[in-house]
Amino acid sequence: MTAILLGLFGGAGATLLWELVLKPMRERRNVAEVLSAEVSLNLELLAAAALHARPDNVPSDFELSTMVFDAMAERVGELPSQTVREVIFLYRYFKQLSELPKIYVRSVDAFRAVSADSPHRKAMESEIRSCAEVFNSLVAKATHRVNLTQPMLLVAAFPWWSPRKYRHAPSKELDLREMAERVLVSQAERAKLAEEIRRRDRE
Repeated sequence: MTAILLGLFGGAGATLLWELVLKPMRERRNVAEVLSAEVSLNLELLAAAALHARPDNVPSDFELSTMVFDAMAERVGELPSQTVREVIFLYRYFKQLSELPKIYVRSVDAFRAVSADSPHRKAMESEIRSCAEVFNSLVAKATHRVNLTQPMLLVAAFPWWSPRKYRHAPSKELDLREMAERVLVSQAERAKLAEEIRRRDRE
């Protein structure tokens, strides 16, 4: 690329073109690509949370990744304006979801520490149920936002004129049925392995 630019525009012109146009475009694609990878990871976690959702429970070990976003927060503004808006909106959901398990655990611990005849037990039970309802609701909303935001990130990462676009698998919306089948297969394999171990122990 450098040799081509030097041939077309000369030293100073090639440098200006690279610094003002091509380099920012490349860096913008890189930002979009790494954010897209983190969003994909979180999509898998959201799918698992949706499949195992309960009206009265929040998984205590649930946490979504925001490391890439946090590390690149200053560069998110390099993305197209609509994409920036959607990314910030989406990561707001991610951070809220990661905080809810901590709130749930504290609420459950406080509930267990209260005596059975305490007048506060009903209110605490209601708070625990509310926390689970909010969690399940945010999982659904975040999944929806991922399906809106991820294609935008992929367009920014792999524009139509980039050769990388044709080497990259196209984005598709989360298929919960497919995910459920994968989880069931995995559970069946674990159950089969556990049964084999128990059978060997008996022998």
